[in-house]
Amino acid sequence: MRHLIRPAIVLAGLLLSGSRIGAQSPDSSRTDSVAQKLKAVSVSETRAATVAGGASAVVIKPELLRASPAPLLEEALRESPFVHVRQNSRGEMELSIRGSDSRQAAVLLDGVPITLGFDHRTDPSLVPITGAQSLVIVRGLSSLLNGPNTLGGTIEVSHENAFGQLGTGRIWGGVGVDENSAYVASLGGGREMERALGGRFSLRAGVAHRKRDGFSLPDDAPDPTAVNGLRTNSDLRETDAFSSARWSGAMGRSLGLTVSGFNAERGVPPEEHIAAPRLWRYPFHSRVLAALSANAGSFRTPFGYGTLEFGGGYNTGRLKIQSYSDRTYQSVTGEERGNERTWTSRALFSHSLPRSARIKTAVTMANVSYAETLPPAAVADYQQRLWSAGTEIDLPLTARTTIAGGLVYDQAATPRTGGRTPGQESFNHVGWRGGVTHEVNEDFRVHASASQRARFPSLRELYSGALNRFLANPDLKPETLLGFEAGVTADRSLGPIPDATLQLNAFHHALEDAVVRITLPPPDRRFQRVNRDRLVSTGTEILAGVAFGIDRDRSVTITGDALLQRISITDRTAAGQPSRHAENNPESRGMIELGVPLPSRVRAFANARYTGTQYCLNADTGADMTLAAKTEANVALERRMSISRRGAVRGLRALLALDNAGNSAIYDQCGLPQPGRTLRAMLSIQ
Repeated sequence: MRHLIRPAIVLAGLLLSGSRIGAQSPDSSRTDSVAQKLKAVSVSETRAATVAGGASAVVIKPELLRASPAPLLEEALRESPFVHVRQNSRGEMELSIRGSDSRQAAVLLDGVPITLGFDHRTDPSLVPITGAQSLVIVRGLSSLLNGPNTLGGTIEVSHENAFGQLGTGRIWGGVGVDENSAYVASLGGGREMERALGGRFSLRAGVAHRKRDGFSLPDDAPDPTAVNGLRTNSDLRETDAFSSARWSGAMGRSLGLTVSGFNAERGVPPEEHIAAPRLWRYPFHSRVLAALSANAGSFRTPFGYGTLEFGGGYNTGRLKIQSYSDRTYQSVTGEERGNERTWTSRALFSHSLPRSARIKTAVTMANVSYAETLPPAAVADYQQRLWSAGTEIDLPLTARTTIAGGLVYDQAATPRTGGRTPGQESFNHVGWRGGVTHEVNEDFRVHASASQRARFPSLRELYSGALNRFLANPDLKPETLLGFEAGVTADRSLGPIPDATLQLNAFHHALEDAVVRITLPPPDRRFQRVNRDRLVSTGTEILAGVAFGIDRDRSVTITGDALLQRISITDRTAAGQPSRHAENNPESRGMIELGVPLPSRVRAFANARYTGTQYCLNADTGADMTLAAKTEANVALERRMSISRRGAVRGLRALLALDNAGNSAIYDQCGLPQPGRTLRAMLSIQ
């Protein structure tokens, strides 16, 4: 942390200086099309509450996050409410929404699902969101048309309307330290070109680089091989880049292509609660994502008006894992190489119906190929095909009440199983959903929804041995989730407070045939995934914000969120078994933040993040371990300065932050603590 003191002092001077550059004022030309389409209401500068198809949602603005000058999806989601992000023993980040497993939440890039792959989940710590316009986080199931295996929430990274702000040219970028102690530098730009083919053509591109020797070790967190207070084997070298092109014509016609990718080398911190943790490194890990979108625009038919959209995605990645004999990470004892290719396509047809109703039909197909090499064995080839076809209807009952409902047919097959026989039989499932939204008035609306859908096991769950840590189980069956939710969203209707918003939700999720990890009896002691449990989560989500003043930049603001849930897990294969604690999933979490205006147009922020008691299974003893509830305190100073409304550089942003000021040991899961106290400085152009 010492190496940051001098630049932090310089940045503090910039924050407090009486520069002639004026304070940034809101740009009236700026719009957030996603937020407008979803009728979002502001909770804070970075997030807004909304409802989609009878399900609650939050819209996040990545450019205003304080985590990094070039945030990764993981960093954005850690600042977001109700999404639980944790690191696992493979060094990957996992997501959980409402007690779900990480494979039950879908991640989409401009409408193309990128969670369909060898493992059916996306590591958000390796997904750059530089240049994204918004993140839309839906905790329930708002649509059946987002592809197969979408049942426990969706997280969409959207570039919608990002091209509308380019004008004759824009430049953005920044330098600083992110919340994981990595040095970050980023640069990007874009401009609108000459009119072409009767429309507008725009280009955007950017690049970012991250480097860290390790993140800081918090107090009371064991790590016998930590050096200079840095967590063992937590280093990172990563470069990512993106490029987007879009043509927009009349009547909503458009054609767009977004390509992003990264190349990384990283360590995997060892678990500190067991005798033989994974001692792994990724000498290389790379991925390229491409999303093609096309919209035929609005056209007339004999029955009304329709639109036709097409999306195609290509997701390819290469990785190499090395295991080591001891914590010096010098002697390699094993190696795994993987080469993944996933093609995804989606067609969506939407058509008007009488009384302003609308019907939508979508077909999504995905083909997953994976080549696994475990020397000296030969290459094992795997393949999985998934597809879904669904129809939904949005029907306004009155001017203020809308109902939505639909059906979807999902299917999965695994033609190639890496030489393991027998392979998994083909599975199919019919899912459904229904939702209702009622606007009591302009400031108050209520919603409710119910849904049921299945998730098919991934290739990794079925066949992978993970360097002989797992025994494969090709007999896994699909999981099925039945979900209910109801809630209210209010804006400026809470009495004398000038500006107040509130979203309150209650939910109930029941997952049947949950895939869980068990430890095989001696002498094997390997892990295996089996269908065993019934998981039920019931809880309440609260999202609120108040601003004491008309000008948000000069107002005192209080924002917060809270999740209170009860997760019950019952072994359905053994009669009379009591319910167990959910593993690595705290039943209570929350955050409260105070924003205060200071002289020289500086804003100060202080927040506290609470993580409740959580439990995990110790693989050595077979017994539950308890992690005590902890609270993390964070403070920050921020100043935004406008330069020009139309120039290539519109403004500057300076940030000085102290994360985890108390140096508390807060765990993602047993043996894997989050970073300790971290002093950060950041300067960005916007």
